[in-house]
Amino acid sequence: MICVLLCTYNGERYVEEQIRSILEQTVQDVHIVVSDDGSKDGTLAIVERLQKENPGRLTLLRQNPPTGSAEKHFLTLITKKCYDLAGRADYIMLSDQDDVWHSDKIEKTLKCMQAEEQRLSAAGKTGLPLLVHCDSVIVDRDLRKIQDSFVRYQKMTPERKHLNQLLVQNNVVGGALMMNRALAEKITRIPEHCVMHDQWIALVASALGEIHFVSESLYDYRQHGDNVLGAARGSRIREILGRFGLFRTDGRSKEEMDAHSRKVYREMFLQGQSFLTMYEDELTEKQKRALRAFTSMPEKNRCGKIATILRYGFTYNMLHRTIGEMLFI
Repeated sequence: MICVLLCTYNGERYVEEQIRSILEQTVQDVHIVVSDDGSKDGTLAIVERLQKENPGRLTLLRQNPPTGSAEKHFLTLITKKCYDLAGRADYIMLSDQDDVWHSDKIEKTLKCMQAEEQRLSAAGKTGLPLLVHCDSVIVDRDLRKIQDSFVRYQKMTPERKHLNQLLVQNNVVGGALMMNRALAEKITRIPEHCVMHDQWIALVASALGEIHFVSESLYDYRQHGDNVLGAARGSRIREILGRFGLFRTDGRSKEEMDAHSRKVYREMFLQGQSFLTMYEDELTEKQKRALRAFTSMPEKNRCGKIATILRYGFTYNMLHRTIGEMLFI
């Protein structure tokens, strides 16, 4: 069975469309666990109605007290094994409340997952944690296409999936991923520090198993003003100028950007330390050395930071981003 963990919060405008897109998948052995984080609108009434219309296919949870954030919400469901509420799940997927899945999203992701499992089984590596993720179409609130590839739009590089690379730049989107049970069972506690749930899951998969990418866009990612995380275009010139506070649409100055960068890197270092603390016994010596080097960077001077970045490959996928990292980290 495949379990989809769908988190909601005041999602009455879009949630029914998303739930129906999951129910109408070409693969039918799917159960949806809808977890609500304290919605004040009509979200719960919509889910309850759909639950009655589709007996046995939806489970509704109410978080009380609310978790308060997307990362804690999803990780709470995983650590508590809510994916087994309707029976043992072999594969787990995550869903935001405002996406719309193409009818073959599960089928094509599952096909890749099972092919990789068969390959590993033939090599004597049965039970390895696996993560498979896909691309998406960016659409507006009315599902009009903005861009046919989220990955190209943001200039992401899914091939960069090693632990040292994912520590500084995540390439896995929560709504795009499927994990096998072996990976889900590695996530048993909510970390003290976590930048985002999808990055945390990607770190676990990279360190303890494997990550694979399906290059097709298999769902519509809805871009609107209420997104927790939006899809910003990754233009080199705009990124460079924006980092110095120039021509920004949000009006932030260089000083504000400096403060933002410090906060982002501080959170990444704290996340790295949490990861090392929680998984140290399962990591290779090479991985532990890299994590210790990464988390020690705040104590180093500028030259020391640059040397560590280059030695351990804590780089971004584009040169100007890595140069920015070296200047502002």
